[in-house]
Amino acid sequence: MEKTLEKSMEETFRVPGVAGVLCADEHGLCLSSKGIAKKETAGQLASLARQAQQLHPVNPSPVIAIEADGGTVLIKSESDITMAVYKSPMS
Repeated sequence: MEKTLEKSMEETFRVPGVAGVLCADEHGLCLSSKGIAKKETAGQLASLARQAQQLHPVNPSPVIAIEADGGTVLIKSESDITMAVYKSPMS
């Protein structure tokens, strides 16, 4: 799983506009991070994903988008992994 996770993260990080990627387990433990994604935020990101699942029980894995002037963070939890993708603002 570790090699598959790293490969997926590397592929995602190479997409134009992606400034960071983070993966956390179901307990909020950071499995890996690249770019501007901070390991310390893994717990909060996993918690947001769990809360979103409770808000929308019909869709068990919603995508959360947090937008700000500095860019967008997309968060999705699937199985036991939460992934956050940090995107740079469009120029």
